[in-house]
Amino acid sequence: MLQGVLPYSILQYIVNEELTARIEEPVRLPPMDDLVRDLGISRGKLREELLAAQAYGVVEMRPGDGTYVCPFEFYTVAQTLLLYSIACDWRNFEHFYELRTRLEVGFWEEAASCLDEADKAKLAQIVIQAEHKLGGRPVEIPHREHRDFHLLIYSRLENKFMLDLLKAYWDAYEAVGLQRYFDLSYYEQMWHSHGRIADAILTGRHQEGKDVLATHFTLLDNRLHGAPDASQETDVIPQKGGPPLSGH
Repeated sequence: MLQGVLPYSILQYIVNEELTARIEEPVRLPPMDDLVRDLGISRGKLREELLAAQAYGVVEMRPGDGTYVCPFEFYTVAQTLLLYSIACDWRNFEHFYELRTRLEVGFWEEAASCLDEADKAKLAQIVIQAEHKLGGRPVEIPHREHRDFHLLIYSRLENKFMLDLLKAYWDAYEAVGLQRYFDLSYYEQMWHSHGRIADAILTGRHQEGKDVLATHFTLLDNRLHGAPDASQETDVIPQKGGPPLSGH
């Protein structure tokens, strides 16, 4: 399958030898001398290919121990290229945010129906923890809870690409500073929506939860596209500079 399509001979070797089949722990590759002979390439070329494969998260080179094939993970590539694209142009975060919202809405029914009772209880607990932070003095921004809430909803999906894209999104969210602050009323509105989503999942009202989620996403759209500046609000959690920020 895909013979001659993969850009590096070491990738084709890993596939042909079925080194990625159902592995849960890294699998050690043969010594470099053996690989050079089997692949018919120079040692320098092999090292270049291994470095590229390591950047993709396919292998891990351990000095003094060898090179290991890692379990498949799309996240490494997605996260690296997403952060690079945003560094080149901040507007790329907006484009990826739009993709993320459509993915979450599109996979909603399947994701919500896969959650077990322990997952549902954890969602409710996350909401409680977040509301406790917002109601404290001083106020704490419940960013970890925000990330955990959304990722937990989709955690039972078998689609590895979906999960890894969502994880990359939250890394980008942090990288551009969206976890820092906005006015307190904004966070209260956000977590009111989260509470309604959790309640809908707990009671099996999946369509209602999906509708709340879709509306919930408009909060960030409003912030990104001309909403009033947070500094004009009466209850503001301070931050240090940066691009126009939102948090959703």
